[in-house]
Amino acid sequence: MLMETESHVMTCLAEECSWNCRDECCAPSVEIGADHPRCDTFTTGAVQPLDEMASVQDCKVTDCHFNKSMACEAAGITLNMHAAHADCLTYRH
Repeated sequence: MLMETESHVMTCLAEECSWNCRDECCAPSVEIGADHPRCDTFTTGAVQPLDEMASVQDCKVTDCHFNKSMACEAAGITLNMHAAHADCLTYRH
């Protein structure tokens, strides 16, 4: 029987993001964008943080080594600021 593993946001260094709770992501889940490893869940608006580790719901970066059918198979990811948004630093081509 195949066990599906879920990747989580281990560290979020994007202090500007409203989902950042002391370098942890408090979003229900994150999505990583298509054209580059941008965190599409990044926001500076009002949010209702959760008290649990965010999972990677979808990764649309098809050339990432960890992307398997839009699922992230990395043990965990790290997010950090890049320009005016956050990027996945775990991305590997």
